[in-house]
Amino acid sequence: MNYSASTLKYPPLIHNQNKAFTMKLTKISLSMAACLVNTQLYATVELDTVHVKGNTKSVLSGKYEFDQKNLTTKLQTNSNVSDALVSLPSVRVSNNKNGNTLGEIAPQNISFHGERYYNNNFMLNGIGINDNVNPIGLGEDSLLKSDMTKTIDPQYMPAGHPQAFWLSTDLVDTLEVYDRNVPSQYGNFTGGVVNAKLKEPDFKRASGSVSYRTTRDAWTKFHLEGQYKNEFYRANSPLLQPKFTKHEYTIQLNQPLTERSGLLFAYSRQQSSVPQHQQYLHKWTNRYRRNETLLASYKNELNENNRLTINGIYSTHQADEYLENAVDGRFRLSGGGFLTNIKWENYNVLGLLTSELAYRNNRNQTKYDSDTLYRYTKTKSIDWISDPNTGETTKGGIGKRYTQQQSLQLKQNLDFNKFEIGSTIHEMSAGWEWQQNTSRLKQPKLAKQYAGAADYYKGEVFNIENCTYCIPKEQYFKYRVHYLPIDGKVKHNRFASYLQDKIVWNNFTFVPGVRFDYTQFTRKWNIAPRSYIDYNLLGKDQTHLIAGFNRYYAGDLVDYKLRSAFNFEDHYNRESYNSPWELDRSILHIAYKGSKLKTPYSDEINAGISQKISNSLWTFKWVQRNSKDQFMTQIDSDVKPQQRWLSNSGRSKHNTFSLEIESIEPIDLSFMALKWQFGVAFNKSKTNQTNDYTQRDWKDYGITKMLHKDKLQSIEYLPARNFNTPWKGYLQLESYFPSLNLNWAQRINYESSSKDYTFKGFRCTSEKSVCNNYEGLVARVYETAKPRHITLDWFFNWKKELGQHKAFSVNVSVLNVLNRKLLANKITTDDENYYQTYRAGRQFWLGAKYEW
Repeated sequence: MNYSASTLKYPPLIHNQNKAFTMKLTKISLSMAACLVNTQLYATVELDTVHVKGNTKSVLSGKYEFDQKNLTTKLQTNSNVSDALVSLPSVRVSNNKNGNTLGEIAPQNISFHGERYYNNNFMLNGIGINDNVNPIGLGEDSLLKSDMTKTIDPQYMPAGHPQAFWLSTDLVDTLEVYDRNVPSQYGNFTGGVVNAKLKEPDFKRASGSVSYRTTRDAWTKFHLEGQYKNEFYRANSPLLQPKFTKHEYTIQLNQPLTERSGLLFAYSRQQSSVPQHQQYLHKWTNRYRRNETLLASYKNELNENNRLTINGIYSTHQADEYLENAVDGRFRLSGGGFLTNIKWENYNVLGLLTSELAYRNNRNQTKYDSDTLYRYTKTKSIDWISDPNTGETTKGGIGKRYTQQQSLQLKQNLDFNKFEIGSTIHEMSAGWEWQQNTSRLKQPKLAKQYAGAADYYKGEVFNIENCTYCIPKEQYFKYRVHYLPIDGKVKHNRFASYLQDKIVWNNFTFVPGVRFDYTQFTRKWNIAPRSYIDYNLLGKDQTHLIAGFNRYYAGDLVDYKLRSAFNFEDHYNRESYNSPWELDRSILHIAYKGSKLKTPYSDEINAGISQKISNSLWTFKWVQRNSKDQFMTQIDSDVKPQQRWLSNSGRSKHNTFSLEIESIEPIDLSFMALKWQFGVAFNKSKTNQTNDYTQRDWKDYGITKMLHKDKLQSIEYLPARNFNTPWKGYLQLESYFPSLNLNWAQRINYESSSKDYTFKGFRCTSEKSVCNNYEGLVARVYETAKPRHITLDWFFNWKKELGQHKAFSVNVSVLNVLNRKLLANKITTDDENYYQTYRAGRQFWLGAKYEW
């Protein structure tokens, strides 16, 4: 690398739009290093500008980095962050994915190395956007549970998602992903870290873009068979979506204000329409989904050594649902909120100091159109029926309930200038962060339910006009339930500090680090060591050997603490049509309570090797995660009401082996340029936690062993029930044809056979040979194998230049090009019967973009 002199006192700040930065190297003695803070040192030598490639995979840090061009060519369905990451070797998605719910726009859940899907850390510009209240509200498959449309649960929590903000990738400048050797700067996770760096203003010129993308059921092939085909097209369930239309819009406007300052405005919207048939009402209801984000960004390079950036994000999502066969039974699920941050970057004598102040306010809400639910019986003035078996007719809902998260965050990070101590080169960073977090559960108003409708009085048809809480001359209510207002609040502040150093000596690079966390939620100080070592074999940057050990601590989970605010239900009854209501009883079905907890953590060991061979880079990695003190539920059913609280009895162990190969530079042929990538990964997980933190520990049932494949083993080694595809792989070819201005990406996806597991109690006795003389209750494991899946996806992008800085492009995505029939999960109707579902067949997406 060449050296160049600089007339600047300090190196200039990083320019994101140029993807370049400068670094300073200062040589000092050991004694001078000890008093670095009090010493005024200036750089005498400055390294050349280093240009960062758009898709950088750092063997040293376990980091993936995708720029906007890479995200554009991701063969995905919905344009969100998690859908763009499903091809990574360490990532697994739910096994239950099928073609029944293609109208949904919620991001699918992802698991890193088999860890729980709600234990990742999703960030926007380094600010966490995780749901710490009810991240499992939409379940493993990001779908509303069908029970929510069939019945009323008085102790429901508004449905959340691991990501509080559903960000479109169109607004992302760079997406950083850490799946191992995560720097000590990041905490609050046991899975992976995903940091979306949003687009910022460009000072060079006024610019902008408008884009649109769409798909629909007419462009999609469904694979159905038998009776399920008729059931699917009747669309009587919210989980059956034969008709849907999706649209995605984005507009971006960039305006320089001066040579060193600018503004950026961007708006992104995803929407979907999914009709559902109300079987007994004999009508269709249109269920709408919408996700929109408004971004405003201001950036000002105050001088050579100071930069100010201010961002404001308003991002909300909502979905309309209906109580099945109920009149006026619509309810809206909504989430998201706003986030704003002010960042000041100052290059001083020590290095780059970044100070940041951020505020976040978001909520998840369920709001029915009505505060009162009526359960009538069928009489002459009622022209609908909700349940023909009981003659019940339902109308209304139970009001509004929401959860809210507010967070004020202040943090600083100092990236020290490079310096030498003896024969070692050091790149140190240190920082701290403080969060004031408040979470809340609130039902503002009283909600009511009227039931026990009687159309007879004293053995005769009810025919009285002067009545209360009734339909005159038809029926009157005998029972009433009051769902009392709820207001619960939890403060769970956090403080963290960290230190990391990158030490280079000869061909060795050693990166030790440590993170200190204090969380008010568990009232614990946690120390998380982070370290890895890289050996550059022969010093030619051709072969690297790497090994690391790290500990990661999870974030807060205040679900049960907020549920402890649930109020009693007041049940009233009355004897006749005009009698006053009398309180019969007050009921609290489940009493949730807080408990003394430890912070869940995961210990990571990893090793790997990378090798450059000709124009290709080969990377082999092994990662082991050993997770302990994971949250599970304990239940005391001997008391009334039943009590539930969190415990630390969850444990799991995961191993991931992966091989990735990619071309370093495009291959130039006479008519096209070609890049290629190949990846394959194997994952194996064992756990005593087969669902989520609401699961009860097996030992509470007196079960310490399982019977799997007719072998008696410890219950600690249950196979993972979901996110458990053992093998996955891909081969991607990206071709560019200059004469046609055409990009063509082809991707072959492979998923090996996976298994569905069910667990049932089984009584072992000495007479049963499979029990090997063991006596007692065990968990018997039943497994059903799914076949392997191989699909081909295409992405085309044609671009026409229309003059200086102006262009128009058209893109087409074709998913499952060969329309292969791929088995998915089985939907059970009872203990013996089930429907077989399939993944989506061939699907087309069409998009266009104009930029200037």
